[in-house]
Amino acid sequence: MTDRHGLVGHTYTPYTFPVEHGKVREFAQAVKDEDPVYRDVAAARDAGYRHLPAPPTFSAVTSHWAVRDADVLRLDLRRVLAGGAEWEYMSEIVAGDVLTVRSHIAEVQEKTGSRGPMTLIITEYDFVNQHEETVMRLRSTVIEMGEQ
Repeated sequence: MTDRHGLVGHTYTPYTFPVEHGKVREFAQAVKDEDPVYRDVAAARDAGYRHLPAPPTFSAVTSHWAVRDADVLRLDLRRVLAGGAEWEYMSEIVAGDVLTVRSHIAEVQEKTGSRGPMTLIITEYDFVNQHEETVMRLRSTVIEMGEQ
């Protein structure tokens, strides 16, 4: 297996995207969340939000805005699994916000499981709003299984 420990600390090119009213509504509809705060600005304001709040996991749509850097991981995609994701919300994200995503490789772990050796690569994404406040952090894990 390729040693990727030297990649810890590698930063990716930041990218910025607007949190759009229509995209918030579409995402809530796609995940079948019928809470009116995601569709109706008055309902959102009555609930204490400045505008339509972004539903949980809305960050998944932001990858369409990401800059495609060089492939520093050099993973064999035939042996890659999604290892999970953790979201930490520090503040509200609402339609009208403009977020910048700053990400880096936070950790590389080597483990041995029942199917043999594997490498876990954890990438951290900080979502920073137009006021330079970190409003959300995403930790995503990718697993590359060893060769069989």
